[in-house]
Amino acid sequence: MSNNQGTEPPTWDSQGQLWLIQGTQAWDGGEREQAMEIFNRIMDVYPERPEGYNKAGVVYAETGQLDNAEKHFLFALSKDRMHVPSLTNLGNIYLERGQITEAIQHYSLALQADPEYPPAHRNLAIAYRRQGRIGASVSHLKRSQRLETRKLDEKNRAERQLAQKGTVAAPPAKHRVVWSRQWLWIAAALLLAWWLFTRGKL
Repeated sequence: MSNNQGTEPPTWDSQGQLWLIQGTQAWDGGEREQAMEIFNRIMDVYPERPEGYNKAGVVYAETGQLDNAEKHFLFALSKDRMHVPSLTNLGNIYLERGQITEAIQHYSLALQADPEYPPAHRNLAIAYRRQGRIGASVSHLKRSQRLETRKLDEKNRAERQLAQKGTVAAPPAKHRVVWSRQWLWIAAALLLAWWLFTRGKL
């Protein structure tokens, strides 16, 4: 950005992470243009970090622009080849295209870098389910739920702390409940499918 020319950009810890939260909240709240503006600002101010490219890729993926999304995830990985969200999101692109083996490879790489990253476990469960590997699918789904609950609590605490400083809005508690119930139903369905499969009824 031109107004940063000749001056040191704010540190990632002091500003970049805050922009990341604000951009994500804007996107989740339907403020698409505002979210993309923030993600572009991150790419501009922190061009050597993967986070901005990854978030822009998410925007493209969620609007059906898979080729643009893939390019941004790959660019993020050129900045950090083991950036866990980008590896997972690239796996999602392959999963969407039906390239199950490639998807599993990227989810597995993400879990090598961070064994406790819930989205990689969750989407790996989906990929394994499509391969008919029900036991592995259920195992990763159950682990994703445990980790998701813990990490969501940590995220909400951090956002509440920022909200107390007047920088971001506090997350509504009801979203945490709905999210947990949604995945409980999915887990229950997969557990039932696994139980039937092991008895030769599926």
